Amino acid sequence: MLVEIAKLVVPIFVIVSPIGAVPLFLGMTQNDSPEMRRRTAWIAAIASTATLLVASVIGQQVFDFFGVSLDAFRIAGGILLFFIALDFVQVRQARMKTTDQEYEEGVQKEQVGIIPLAIPMLSGPGAIATVMVLRGEEAHGWGALVPMLIAILIVGVATLTVLLLASRLQRHLTAAVLGIVMRLEGLLLAAISVQMVVTGVTNLVITTMKG
Repeated sequence: MLVEIAKLVVPIFVIVSPIGAVPLFLGMTQNDSPEMRRRTAWIAAIASTATLLVASVIGQQVFDFFGVSLDAFRIAGGILLFFIALDFVQVRQARMKTTDQEYEEGVQKEQVGIIPLAIPMLSGPGAIATVMVLRGEEAHGWGALVPMLIAILIVGVATLTVLLLASRLQRHLTAAVLGIVMRLEGLLLAAISVQMVVTGVTNLVITTMKG
């Protein structure tokens, strides 16, 4: 189970990218007191974790309700993740995570923990799609769901830790360091997205040939 959890933690952590969210988190909370900033970090981490937990639990039901196959969603999710990966490689905030307008509104809001920090910055379309696809690849039943839930909780704790230590991390997150981290995340995310598309297309072709 530990190996399964590790395999799930890595892609989820990469797409959530709490380290890449540090500059935006600090920017949106620049006028807040330390206590208010900590509260915002807790709210953002809990809300984003809850969003991904719900996505993992109801993912299959969503597929069944709309009549969408896992492979079709895997291809769509892979394409979406690839565009996010391109933004990471170019060291720029993915617009699918948050737009400039959402950031500006966040700076002016008194509480930004849920919107836009948790949604869509941390648990946006890319993260939700990743969780739903990874969940869909597992067998049905709670036995297969448990590793996913644990992995999401681990990422949630990691996200909370990063946000709580954001002020200290900022001292070490120079432009060069942040660029290296985001490029590495982008490369890994690009590989994951390509594999999702290849797997989806391959399965659809095999299914069509059998039909």
